Amino acid sequence: MSATITITPSEIRQIFQPRRSSASQFWELTQKANNLAVIIDARWEQIPPETRELLKIFAYALIEPHQGIKGFFIELLRRFSLAIILPWIALKGEFDSYVAYKNAFDRLVNAILSGVEREDLAYQKALSEAIEEAFTDWENSKDMSAEEACERLRQISDQAFNEL
Repeated sequence: MSATITITPSEIRQIFQPRRSSASQFWELTQKANNLAVIIDARWEQIPPETRELLKIFAYALIEPHQGIKGFFIELLRRFSLAIILPWIALKGEFDSYVAYKNAFDRLVNAILSGVEREDLAYQKALSEAIEEAFTDWENSKDMSAEEACERLRQISDQAFNEL
């Protein structure tokens, strides 16, 4: 059984840059972003290469910090607008819908980045080798807390990425 979702370019822009903040619009965009994330997670290899490249460019543009003085002012403006918008959203009783929207947005970006990682064989090999190396002395290792384990996995991933 297959499922499809139709999303227009203007809806994609709304997902990543909402101009109006109606709770129902946040919920609608949340649903579309979540649906798109599920599709990207499940069918990344089936997405046409041109579309995958556009999604990559889009995700990297969102996560890479702006450089220089322009980047400083963009970040300052972003924080200032967020400081004004969040209280307004909370006063209108739309904070839950905004948080759901933000989480869906993050899930969509993570789905794109996950797809990029899955298709990069060099990254997969380096990560696999780093994980194998980390578990070679498993029996002699001490117990870790959840935080220590997360930090260790983050270090392994960073090491594998740096080796590329």
